[in-house]
Amino acid sequence: MPPENYSHEEMKSILLENQRLLIENNQMLHKMRRTAFLGSLMRFVRLVFMFIASTYVYLIYIDPYVDILTQKMAEIEQMNAQTEKIQEWYDSVRRWQ
Repeated sequence: MPPENYSHEEMKSILLENQRLLIENNQMLHKMRRTAFLGSLMRFVRLVFMFIASTYVYLIYIDPYVDILTQKMAEIEQMNAQTEKIQEWYDSVRRWQ
């Protein structure tokens, strides 16, 4: 129905309903934006917490074992070098016999 056929009161009620729906829609959009922002913020906080927690677990529980393992590897490398020197000495003695 074209707007010319409406009476003044009908037009006023339609405009008021339109305004009410517009306000309701804006409030709903505002809530959706706020929810999206808070969701993103919580996701970021969770990511930071996971990074800090994993770093803490590594430094407190895993790092001492890694240090011990690297020390043992260095000792094994030293033993390997000594073994190679003994093998070279043994080979040189066998050549002289």
